Amino acid sequence: MVTVAPSAGGPRDLRDRARAHAVRLPGQLRHLFRRHWAFLLLLLAGTVLRLLVVVGYDPALWYQGDSQSYLALAYLGEPSTVRPYGYSLFLSMLVDLHSVRAIIVIQHLTGLAMVVAAYVFLRRRGVSRLVGALAATPLLLDARTVAVEHYLLAETLFTALLVLGMLALTWRRTPGWPAVLIAGVAFSWAATTRSIGLAALAVPVLYLLLRRVDWRRAGVFVAVVAVSLGGYLVWYHSFHGQYSFGSGGSRFLWSRTMTFVDCDQLDLTDEERLLCPDQPLGQRLPPDLYLWGPGSKKEFAAMPDAVFGTFARKAILGQPGDFLGMAALETWRTVRPGPYPNERVACVASVWDFPAPDDPTSCSQYIAPDDPAKRRYAGPAREHEHPLMNPLHGYSEVATVPATLVALCFLLVLLLGCHRPRASSLREWLDPLALVVLSFGMIVASVATSAIDPRYTVPSLPLGLIGAALAWRRFRAVRHVAAPATGSTPPLPDRSPSELPDSSPSELPDSSSPQPLGPSSSVGSRGDGSVTPTG
Repeated sequence: MVTVAPSAGGPRDLRDRARAHAVRLPGQLRHLFRRHWAFLLLLLAGTVLRLLVVVGYDPALWYQGDSQSYLALAYLGEPSTVRPYGYSLFLSMLVDLHSVRAIIVIQHLTGLAMVVAAYVFLRRRGVSRLVGALAATPLLLDARTVAVEHYLLAETLFTALLVLGMLALTWRRTPGWPAVLIAGVAFSWAATTRSIGLAALAVPVLYLLLRRVDWRRAGVFVAVVAVSLGGYLVWYHSFHGQYSFGSGGSRFLWSRTMTFVDCDQLDLTDEERLLCPDQPLGQRLPPDLYLWGPGSKKEFAAMPDAVFGTFARKAILGQPGDFLGMAALETWRTVRPGPYPNERVACVASVWDFPAPDDPTSCSQYIAPDDPAKRRYAGPAREHEHPLMNPLHGYSEVATVPATLVALCFLLVLLLGCHRPRASSLREWLDPLALVVLSFGMIVASVATSAIDPRYTVPSLPLGLIGAALAWRRFRAVRHVAAPATGSTPPLPDRSPSELPDSSPSELPDSSSPQPLGPSSSVGSRGDGSVTPTG
């Protein structure tokens, strides 16, 4: 007689397993909260803040000119000569919802998901729960970050793409095939979302070279980027008759030269000489006033963008020291603590505060329409009435993180990397260095080629904080690992905790209560997967 065992995958077995999982779920949630209660409370606070903003400024905030252009391109399905199409591509996937409110909620969820991913990444790399929560705090509670998420603007998508690309590349010691593929797509999309994304591509390329990633994997990244950007150039050519990512950047770069250019020292054509400033050196206007203010001339409107580009190149190559000095000065003005350099920059910065009713400032915000198809603001934000507006405006006055924090993260990584340099190799500092160089470098590139606007510093904040947290973890590890009896300190293995049998921070050398392993110590594994030091 043959007995047939019941199938392990039958309906009864599935119900039993589901019931057992439901019984275990409350305990798993309690365990999760006990271990990560600080971050989860911060995440809850960040979610509540975003809900209050969604209710108080319904349906969204509107930046006149930019928001309208992004939506128009999403409906037209063609690239602009001024703004890249990447954000409009994102909007084109959502306009069928016929709700600006839904688009904004998705942007807020994107911001929250990015913070969760950053925290998971830091914990995976051995960063303590406390440091991970501290790194997440500005991203969850910074008023300017939340305000930018509430605008129909490209910054939230651009930030998420950069963070996704860098986390993919640094998730393991050596990026795998999926990592380079994801990073290639993310950085390509970022490069067609904000113009500064093209310059940002230099960081992942250098990272792959210095990390000595297998040429085939590095080739996949380069191929994805080349195909994506090459396709964009061909697509742009089909509409505008030239291979370009846009021509608006030439005018911005030209305006940055107005503060120092001496046209008498340059070999300019008659057409280019029309672009020279009327004011003598020492009496020049702020750069962007040559685009939209009294420094602009009526001849500029009909002048080809290529002329602005050739003028800017001649000015920079003819006076490279002056250009670098301008970039350094403007960077300092952007990241320095204290008040803004002038009232005009302060007025522009106020746009990224939560609006208040009856706000008298000329740099006022606007409320977006309910339906994206309208493509025009619904009215000034100061005329919008809601009881949450005054409290949220007050919150933005005390809870806005300055760009100074990005500069401090950059300096912190450089300083920590100098501590006991023989204890770790340069390659082991590549991850935090790549993150903070990309973070701070985007600020420098923005002020050198575009304008001073606090909105442009928002994408730098998460990258800088993640890099600083990784550097602190490495510093703790170098500090606590015991040196061999010979007196020399061997380089630390550059391994992520997930590559060890257990990633519990209490058993890693950089935890708050480190357990240094002596030269004769070894690591053993119990049957439950935990790690125990044996000697």
